[in-house]
Amino acid sequence: MAAKFDLGDVGQSGTATGPHAHLYVKDKATGQYLDPRTIRSPLLGLRVGQQEIPAFVKDASGKIVVNPQSGITITSGFGKRVAPTAGASSFHQGEDLALPAATKLSYQSTGTYTPKPGSGGFGNLGTFVTGDNKYELGFGHMSRLGQPASIASTTDSTTSSQSPTYEQSQQRTNDILEAFMKGTQYQSATQPQARTKTASEALKDQLLAGLMGGGTDMLQGVTDTGGLPQEYIKAIWG
Repeated sequence: MAAKFDLGDVGQSGTATGPHAHLYVKDKATGQYLDPRTIRSPLLGLRVGQQEIPAFVKDASGKIVVNPQSGITITSGFGKRVAPTAGASSFHQGEDLALPAATKLSYQSTGTYTPKPGSGGFGNLGTFVTGDNKYELGFGHMSRLGQPASIASTTDSTTSSQSPTYEQSQQRTNDILEAFMKGTQYQSATQPQARTKTASEALKDQLLAGLMGGGTDMLQGVTDTGGLPQEYIKAIWG
């Protein structure tokens, strides 16, 4: 299940004309505000309303667009504009997402959410830093802000680093069997009359025991190599 953050409710706090969320996207590395139209991918986690409808979706061509089912209308885009009200900026550093007052916004992904009430012209501002720490998303003019929260993305590397893959196990088994067969052929050709338990026989017994969950040192206690060359022994244990 994806991590989920409550961003708060749409309002018109601060310097605003009508209920909407001022959305900005900031590059964390440079501190620059980006045109949201050019960097939609971080917005795929944004959800609208109690039903958590995706705010942005991919169309048939793969382009990320406003989801018609979200109810969002973009009333002011990024860039130069005529200030809509006294005190508003004439260069808009984001987009205005018009929605009914008190519409809940949430975000589904890993990252860190920080509520910042009373943030000047933004009014009640909620900021969300994406899990990869590349972008800060801002949601201004909110009537309510969610609680601060942080959920980091986690990967379980313990199992992959300690347990061999199927391919590795299969290759290891093939190496052991190949070395064993070569040792058997060498033994039959050079010592057909051997009566003592040879290394190849001991290896076979120990291999079967190991595959059934026995010890890892299959050569422990084997003193008779049966004349097998060292390269065959080393072929099994490296």
